[in-house]
Amino acid sequence: MQVACPSCGAFTAIEKAFCIRCGERIVPLTRYDLGAADFIYPPDRDAMESLRGFEALSPILDELVVKRYIRSALSRLEKSSRHIDFSSMLGSMVRECGIMLGLQRLPKIYLLEEDLPTAFTFGTRSRQFLVLSSGLLEILDDDEVKAVIGHECGHIKCHHIKYHTLAEMLVMGAELSLELVGGILNMVSPLLRLMLLSWHRESEISADRAALIVSGDPAKPVSLLKKLARIAPISEDRAVEPLSTHPTHEERINRLIEYYRSQEYAAVRRKVEWRLEISKALTPSCRFCGGAKPIVSLFCPRCGKSQI
Repeated sequence: MQVACPSCGAFTAIEKAFCIRCGERIVPLTRYDLGAADFIYPPDRDAMESLRGFEALSPILDELVVKRYIRSALSRLEKSSRHIDFSSMLGSMVRECGIMLGLQRLPKIYLLEEDLPTAFTFGTRSRQFLVLSSGLLEILDDDEVKAVIGHECGHIKCHHIKYHTLAEMLVMGAELSLELVGGILNMVSPLLRLMLLSWHRESEISADRAALIVSGDPAKPVSLLKKLARIAPISEDRAVEPLSTHPTHEERINRLIEYYRSQEYAAVRRKVEWRLEISKALTPSCRFCGGAKPIVSLFCPRCGKSQI
């Protein structure tokens, strides 16, 4: 069965959950879908609450920093990368991760022609972009690629993107040539700078949890982190940690295994499996009598039968 995308009008098979043309969700989110609160790392959640105390800066940062960064990044990507369709193999992986993590929309996907293994997301709360490098795909197997995508989609689900952009710009602030942007960043107090970088490290743990959720097995995200550690090791010198955006790979692996063994992860896993189980029931018509029904309803209002 196909339904029209509420955003672009394209018809997509309802089981795909997202429009294959534009990435908008065609099956509404339900209480059965995973929420960020189900898996977010508690220090990440608490740090996000603290950062919201600086929301007075948000309009300035959005307009003069984040939007400018997005325009610049997209301009560079248009020259050195190619857009990946949602109907491709990579697109299907992103869609699967989007279903499991309960994304509102899929990020636009770019494949960056670059030997350096890298993956990152950027954008705003309403529109996100996922970038994977060709060098990364060359060293990973399919399950590890899915773990990378799950990690990046985890950042989207937890609403990390805007603050990530700011934290990363603070790290590379010495390289900024735009006087206006540099001036805005100078408005950010040293305390807020340290808070942003500290939070960024905590946010990576939440995203690693998302990688585990979509993988269903810690072996793949762990093997991914070990590969990245061999290629781009993060210094173990704790003196520089306050200026780093990522925890050490060893710490990330330890946190991942700890989460995998927790009751919290077991509950998340059950919720994900239940959501996948009921996916066939989320249709606009009853599979027994053919009558119209709300997509998110598990029972037909006409014949009363369960759709599961």
